[in-house]
Amino acid sequence: MRRQEGYSKRIGVAGCKHTTQEFISALIRHGWTPDHVVTISPEKGAKESVAGYHDLRPFLTESSIDHTWAHRYSLKSEEDQTALLGLNLDILFVIGWQRLIPDWWLESLPIGAFGMHGSSRHLPYGRGRSPMNWSLLQNKTAFFTHLFRYKPGVDDGDVVGFKAFDITPYDTALTLHYKNTVSMMQLVVEHLPSLLEGSVTYTPQDEHGATYYPKRTHEDGMIFWTDATMDIVNLVRAVTDPFPGAFTYLDGDANRPISIWSAIPFDSQLVFPNAVPGEIVEVFTEGHFIVKTGTSSVLVLHHEGCEFTSKDVGRVLGPGSTIRKIYENIPL
Repeated sequence: MRRQEGYSKRIGVAGCKHTTQEFISALIRHGWTPDHVVTISPEKGAKESVAGYHDLRPFLTESSIDHTWAHRYSLKSEEDQTALLGLNLDILFVIGWQRLIPDWWLESLPIGAFGMHGSSRHLPYGRGRSPMNWSLLQNKTAFFTHLFRYKPGVDDGDVVGFKAFDITPYDTALTLHYKNTVSMMQLVVEHLPSLLEGSVTYTPQDEHGATYYPKRTHEDGMIFWTDATMDIVNLVRAVTDPFPGAFTYLDGDANRPISIWSAIPFDSQLVFPNAVPGEIVEVFTEGHFIVKTGTSSVLVLHHEGCEFTSKDVGRVLGPGSTIRKIYENIPL
């Protein structure tokens, strides 16, 4: 197996996303070819609704990297336990695998399993689900990605290192994924030698003040047009590709969903005093359209579900009978 000279430890990767492939490619560029990759099939990716799922098989075959398709995404099966323990890995990187790693696998790894987690402040703030999406929703301006050693709990392992990057007004869920990918590549390349040598310095997390983001689902992408303009824009950019996207209903009809993939604030001085929130107040020949919000208006630049013309001015978009989900104790 090709590797940097002087290292004989078996390196594994678990993942099933574009991020996983980009991570492995970065390792290879720096002389570290993984010995084995654990992933899931396209059928399981669809069944588990994995956002950003990517079939790694063609890439792994072309790169001559051995791989295993897990029977279950949770790895909670006797077949998975037998197969994965038989790989005799020394270290595992969990990149693009949104499930906890079972104790039996963690305990079998002499060096350990390592993953990434970040939020708009240092761990233990913002553990849990969808931290980049939440950071965009909350209009944060910075993000900290941590490389940490897995424990059985949620994002509670000892920290190896971190990288910080900006969240700009131009960022979306996709561009933050790019930034996070670059950060994790740099972190692993920087710390992999000391991990393999056993000389790395670990920093335990302070459990005092640990906070957790809750899981987000497709239904959380519902737009409530009575909200402030920036809240709506932040929602759109937080759940756009590779996530399911923000959405609304034409005329409030749940059978007529409209996906909103890109939107920006339109203007605070050009007002539409007779319009109600959610009302389409202008449609342009390019297909872009303006919607009244609770505070001003937004310009929708990319949508799917219906082609609007000037005849649709005056129609109202809305959540129908959908009740807004209320989250409690979200990290601020």
